[in-house]
Amino acid sequence: MASKFKVMDLGELTQILGIEVQYDSSDSSIQLSQVNYTTRMLESVGMSNCNPIATPIDPNVKLMPLTDSDPHIGNAKFQHDYLSGLGKLMYPAVTTHPNLTQTVQHLSQFSI
Repeated sequence: MASKFKVMDLGELTQILGIEVQYDSSDSSIQLSQVNYTTRMLESVGMSNCNPIATPIDPNVKLMPLTDSDPHIGNAKFQHDYLSGLGKLMYPAVTTHPNLTQTVQHLSQFSI
């Protein structure tokens, strides 16, 4: 490729598209994580002090759509914040955290 294009060796890959890349030469493995993205995302939605859990959503919790009398119905800021939060969860769900996919899909059913 260097014969056709001007290239520059930037060394070992450590980050791409917000995904941190760590190599372990002892067992030839690669670990991908999104610690920085996740931290910034939680801060942006006011959840930086939340408690981590093993499962992204409790399977026993039954979510219900908002009723017509709910003050959030028609509230553009609430709708924007909700959809923005879901969008921020989609990126890790499709890159490094497939365990979030079902949660994002389930919560998306309640977008207003």
